[in-house]
Amino acid sequence: MKTALLTLIQLSFFLISAENICGYPKEAAVEVTSATGGKKIFSAGIAETDSEHEKGLMYCKKMEKDQGLFFIFNDDRQRFFWMKNTTIELAVIFIDRDFNVVAVRRGVPLSKTTLPSVRPVRFVLEVNWEVGRSVLPGDKIRLKML
Repeated sequence: MKTALLTLIQLSFFLISAENICGYPKEAAVEVTSATGGKKIFSAGIAETDSEHEKGLMYCKKMEKDQGLFFIFNDDRQRFFWMKNTTIELAVIFIDRDFNVVAVRRGVPLSKTTLPSVRPVRFVLEVNWEVGRSVLPGDKIRLKML
């Protein structure tokens, strides 16, 4: 009986872990719609605390192309991101309070150069550069919590 219970607990942990995105639970679907109507959908973890904002995707070794991390801030202001301890090349997508993309910056792995939003933003989405580089200012974001 104990062995069966232990196996069930281990299996549950594996299933929960499989849903993680670099240590963040998958909590949202983020849809990006371009001016031409094309759509991309990402499964995303949510970073909403100061410690989650600071950690971001540091130490993440691999992230699938359809995954990302969505940062939620409490106010609108210029944001600065960097790639310290981040080994994945990222698109850092800056989003205003109306869910419009205002800027996209290329995050070079392990760089300590800051990537500014230029304008005040409320949200940021980090995804793999290969997919995110086609996101452009003016694209619309839709966030759906799971």
